[in-house]
Amino acid sequence: MWQYVLVLAALVGVGTVQGQAVTKGVTQGQVLGPWWNSAVYYRILVDSFKDTNSDGLGDLQGVTKQLSYVRALGADAVILSPIVARSTDCAKPGTLDISDLDQRYGNLEDFNGLLNKAKKLELKVVITLPLQTISAASEWFTSSVDKVVGYEDRILWKDGTSENPPPIEDGTAWTWDEGRSAYWAAKNGEAVLNMCSEGIMASLSSAQCAWIRRGVSGVLLNPDFPQDQRCAERLLTKMAAEAISCARAANSELPVILAETSLSPEQTARYYSEGGLGANSVISNAFTSPSRRSGPELALDFYGAILFAPQDMTPTWVTSTLSESRTATRYGSDVVDAVNLLALTLPGSVIIQQGDELGAADTILEWAATNSCWPSAMVASSAPFPWDDSANGGFSAGEPWMPLAPNYRYANAKTEFANDFSHIGVVKIAAAMRKSPAVGPQADIKRLGNAIAILRWGGAGSLLVVSNMARDHTEAQLFRIPGLPPEMTVAASSGGSSLSTGTHFNTEKALKLAPGETILLAGPPRHCGGPGPVDRIANKLSEGWQKLNKYFSNM
Repeated sequence: MWQYVLVLAALVGVGTVQGQAVTKGVTQGQVLGPWWNSAVYYRILVDSFKDTNSDGLGDLQGVTKQLSYVRALGADAVILSPIVARSTDCAKPGTLDISDLDQRYGNLEDFNGLLNKAKKLELKVVITLPLQTISAASEWFTSSVDKVVGYEDRILWKDGTSENPPPIEDGTAWTWDEGRSAYWAAKNGEAVLNMCSEGIMASLSSAQCAWIRRGVSGVLLNPDFPQDQRCAERLLTKMAAEAISCARAANSELPVILAETSLSPEQTARYYSEGGLGANSVISNAFTSPSRRSGPELALDFYGAILFAPQDMTPTWVTSTLSESRTATRYGSDVVDAVNLLALTLPGSVIIQQGDELGAADTILEWAATNSCWPSAMVASSAPFPWDDSANGGFSAGEPWMPLAPNYRYANAKTEFANDFSHIGVVKIAAAMRKSPAVGPQADIKRLGNAIAILRWGGAGSLLVVSNMARDHTEAQLFRIPGLPPEMTVAASSGGSSLSTGTHFNTEKALKLAPGETILLAGPPRHCGGPGPVDRIANKLSEGWQKLNKYFSNM
């Protein structure tokens, strides 16, 4: 199949371009931008990616060993889950030191080895820094309890008496501390940081700088602070400014700042750096809803994320989040290709969550032999990555810290890499096509009945993805998209699709789609002067003038 894809790529002018064009809205002109404007990220849960020392937990050497797999998918960068020093005390879970590496994953020599391997593979490395909570065993917490100067307000405290605890709000509980005679805010047993504290802002910025000096290409942050969102915005602004200053002092490239949030696109628009300093991109949750949604609902989410972003800036789409179920479990295995193809065609960047390229399912937590709290709490979507169909999925020679997903015998990297028509095969094709001049700077998002269509045009060719996310069959009338080439070729299709790769499709015909069925079509450039409504009006006016001229000439 790859031979065919190369021929198809040549026909539509596929190649590699520097500075991928960025689109904003439907008709905005081409704007060149930095690498992160159109990057394909692969987010790695280090705990569950690859174990090399047989202790059952993933480690940095495991990530380094398998980085070639990430590059082969077509990724430009990896995002590492938090690897900062964490408490081993189950009674006091959470981060101990955000600037230090947790030795459970390896040492700084292992981390440098990862960075060197990534550089050879032309992969960027982005690290996730936890901002919202800290362990009650940390120096920050104990110093705040003792009211050490500069630490007094680093934890979110509330006055009261031991007999009258404040009510639980937004998942925040309140725990009495005898030493300070006050309540501290806790989430999942971890102390909530006070993001309005100047000391916290300075310390978090300093910790971020330590990682930038080590050589990372950026950070992923979640600055949400429900108690006062303005403080979250100020924190992000300060951290962005410090990141730039730190990178310049280290004589390194400017780092990317990705903001992950649970807030609405309208609220999170203030995280961007328009007219100042802030996030380079905000991660959209359009694909992470707990249930499947129709084409119109998805289209609204796509437009909301795009239109609330500032001029010349684009959102980052994520297939799943670390705390929620994977795509296959959340929506069903028939929608895995749909989510991946849509995400890889939308303007902006995309994060492929570890395992979503396989259609890997969540594990069954009841299968776990233990319920250890460290290094992180067990979440069903955190199942170890299945590299093959062996007893432990090739993840570890020891007993994995979590049970593997029930579908790993066939949803694993070895099996799917050998099949060009697998979920991985679809991701590889879409990731390759999005880097070509065929993916122009313009993007149209259309509703075609219950289907959703995304057209990328304005380049050497045009790419169109049409997806039926609904649970019923539907028909998509492609002629409703003005200027489409009369014939396009199937570059990739979801599993079980009636249209196989290489099929030529007449765009004047209705495209019949089964539930979850998704088609990626490639063709020649869009004809902007083609059969659109403006052209039909112009033709009618021309016919009218001809009739008038003929009438007057006969008088």
